[in-house]
Amino acid sequence: MTVSERIAACFGINAARTLVIRPLCEAKLAVVHLEHSYDNGERTIFLPADDAFLVMLYLVDVDHRDILPDGARTPLKTYSRGSMCLISLRNGAAISVRGRFEALAFHIPSALFIELFEEAGEPRIDDLITCRGIDDQVVRNIGAALMPMFDMPDEVRDTLLPHIGLALSAHLAHRYGRSPIQHLSGTGQLSPLQEKRIKAYIAANLSGGTPVDKIAEACGFSVDELCSGFLSTTGQSVSEWVASYRMSRAQSQLSRTGETIARIAAECGFPDKHEFVATFTRAEGVPPATWRLRNRH
Repeated sequence: MTVSERIAACFGINAARTLVIRPLCEAKLAVVHLEHSYDNGERTIFLPADDAFLVMLYLVDVDHRDILPDGARTPLKTYSRGSMCLISLRNGAAISVRGRFEALAFHIPSALFIELFEEAGEPRIDDLITCRGIDDQVVRNIGAALMPMFDMPDEVRDTLLPHIGLALSAHLAHRYGRSPIQHLSGTGQLSPLQEKRIKAYIAANLSGGTPVDKIAEACGFSVDELCSGFLSTTGQSVSEWVASYRMSRAQSQLSRTGETIARIAAECGFPDKHEFVATFTRAEGVPPATWRLRNRH
């Protein structure tokens, strides 16, 4: 039984549309379109232990609860359409689902992240952060791009899929990856790869506010080593670099997109629209809306 068939069977689905993607070398990423209606009460779903991660992108509002290792059940929760969950399958997992269910299940083997490190020069990671019910625009957009591909001719689909699989894997590594324990070099500076990993993590998690302790945890450093190494390497503190990058990202969004000021504020990690407008005006001398009119591409 293939990975895709096994996942579908766990959800009580006899046949599910599937895409199998090989982004780099041997490791294969599977995408399974799951659709079922559990109208006769709740169905318990057990996912077997596997050296892999599972991303669920919900295509409708879904009601489910988690079943903890000790058998306890969390309260029933509605996961909204377009939200996603990310879990490790190393110890297996179990949930209980009720009502209509439709989602894209992404099965990503740990071997794929090793290939990203060895073949694509991406920073090494050894785990992904578990998250439930979050809004990830990149994953949502990748899901939307994949849906038509279930019905495309093989020759067209097979040309596009490796690029999409690589983009998804790199995004998950950058945004949710945890690095092995890291140490500074003898000079007290970051290596080029460590610097890249830290900046990539900040860029991928900008909307979340990027507190220094979370950056350090994800990138494998203590807070003190992260702060001293970053300052020694870049000449800026972590908070200074984040503030500068946040402003640069906001300017790019203003000049290149039609997003609202409030949306740009949220995507760039400002607490709210008013804080964004005040900060931007202090830095640039004019409010964001005025700056946009002068610099629209």
